[in-house]
Amino acid sequence: MNELIEQLRSDTQKLMHQMHEQIEAEKQTYRKYLVNGYDMLNSSAEEMECLLHPILPRSGVAALVGSSDSGKSTLLRGLAMAVASGRSSYLGFELRPKHRSALYIATEDDASAVSVLMQRQIEELGIAKESFASLDFIFEVENLVANLDKLLEERPRDLVIVDAFADLYSGPLNENNRVRSFLNQFSQLAVKHSTLIIFLHHTGKRTETLAPSKHNAIGSQGFEAKMRLMMELRPDPERHDIRHLCIVKGNYLSDDYKHDSFVLRFTSGLNFEATGERVPFGLIRERSDEEDPRRELARAMREEGKSYRQIAEELGYNNASSVHYMLNK
Repeated sequence: MNELIEQLRSDTQKLMHQMHEQIEAEKQTYRKYLVNGYDMLNSSAEEMECLLHPILPRSGVAALVGSSDSGKSTLLRGLAMAVASGRSSYLGFELRPKHRSALYIATEDDASAVSVLMQRQIEELGIAKESFASLDFIFEVENLVANLDKLLEERPRDLVIVDAFADLYSGPLNENNRVRSFLNQFSQLAVKHSTLIIFLHHTGKRTETLAPSKHNAIGSQGFEAKMRLMMELRPDPERHDIRHLCIVKGNYLSDDYKHDSFVLRFTSGLNFEATGERVPFGLIRERSDEEDPRRELARAMREEGKSYRQIAEELGYNNASSVHYMLNK
């Protein structure tokens, strides 16, 4: 009888131990998603980590939108090339890659077409072909999410470009839940592998007469709502070699970045160069004098001999280049 009691006691202890281990395992499963606020505040980080400082975050999902002739693919391909080749800056912003590695997913071009375009770009830049050994391309998008997960596990990447969103997403663009669900797959990959995924997308035709905005992208609010950063690339209405890079969403950026465009020059070698000029969003589209009465005031002040800087200060423009651009439109 005593032996039976001891056996029961032993079995009960083992069962209790197993149950305790199972409970602890379940706790660890959900506890791994917790991040303590005190620990966050005591971390050494003083600013948000960026890939392209300060506009592109280190990880997450972002978007570049624009019309079909704006040069979106060229700009994003140039960014991927800059990351892979070890350049210190791009478009006038500091590059901070960790792995010097990028992946470009192309749905509209094949390897031959992309090779020809890259040849033109690197010839003008004077960069050796060997510098792009860490830049890879995907032209076949079947089972993309699963394959991308494996590729990022195998080799960390600073940047993944998806060109273009509409070729991957086959559902209705105006259904918020479906769009968000689709993008969530990539958002999870971005977090899991600490990489930045940028989607190329198009703007509506009727938006060309409007000021740059996050609402100009084709489709639902679900697309822009999922993005940590959203940019619009717009051709200048008069200067054929000029493009305006407009940050239309970025909650972590100050307003200084989100009301004036960054003016870029599109070179004959298919590269983009920062001009250092900035232009208010409202001046990128055609405007009549009636829409902006300050134009006539600025003209009169200019005829009086006042400088662009003096006019900007008196009329409330952000900088002198804005006044110069307005008066020469």
